[in-house]
Amino acid sequence: MTFDLGGEGGPRRPRNAEETQRRILDAAEAEFASKGFDGARLASIARAAVVQQALIHHYFVDKAGLHREVVRRALAAFSAEGWDILKRLARAERLEIRPLVEAFVEMLVRFYTTHGALFAILQHDAEGEGRVAASVIAESVKPVFDAVVAITDDLRARGEIRADVDARHLCISGLAMASIAVQDERLVGSLWPHAERSPAFLDERRREIVETILSRIGLPAAGVNRSRSAARTPRLPRRHSPPPARRRRS
Repeated sequence: MTFDLGGEGGPRRPRNAEETQRRILDAAEAEFASKGFDGARLASIARAAVVQQALIHHYFVDKAGLHREVVRRALAAFSAEGWDILKRLARAERLEIRPLVEAFVEMLVRFYTTHGALFAILQHDAEGEGRVAASVIAESVKPVFDAVVAITDDLRARGEIRADVDARHLCISGLAMASIAVQDERLVGSLWPHAERSPAFLDERRREIVETILSRIGLPAAGVNRSRSAARTPRLPRRHSPPPARRRRS
């Protein structure tokens, strides 16, 4: 059995590789969110994770590798859920557009609400050169984005949604609507003093975003029957298969 040494003279504990990596990543996420890449210190991360600093180098090589893995881990769940929604779509005989939009809006609002540390890290990254976050987003999130754009373009080409819908603008607008109430709480609170991040408020935001998107693409509001809201399911492009998971050293 191997052991982690909890810093200089700290307590020993049985080492479980997966659990050790999780503690390191949790501590690193908090450190990078608070101080950015340049301000973060591996020694501080090791103390917070109750591990020797050498283990950080063992699992993640260096600070850049650790930073990249923190961002990749946070985006992996988002990407996986997006692919799961698209796979369910691909298995359906008929595409129900409203449930598809509702599923993606629910995912976006939940992600923005529960990943404040990630967005602090991305903000720090954007204030620098922003290369790490941009490359991870390109690897894990952009394929899902491209698949949604391809499906939207296919629906437009078949006349299932409005002909003037720009798929990329539509997707970016959805991201922006889902994020603003969470990421710009001070701004929203100044404009709307009674707005707060309560379950009721978030439910209202989800409904508003869904109805705004459906209105833009030319689908009826909730409770209005219209045959066009059920379309033939477009084929998910093969080139948009999710990237394979990277293995970490145990």
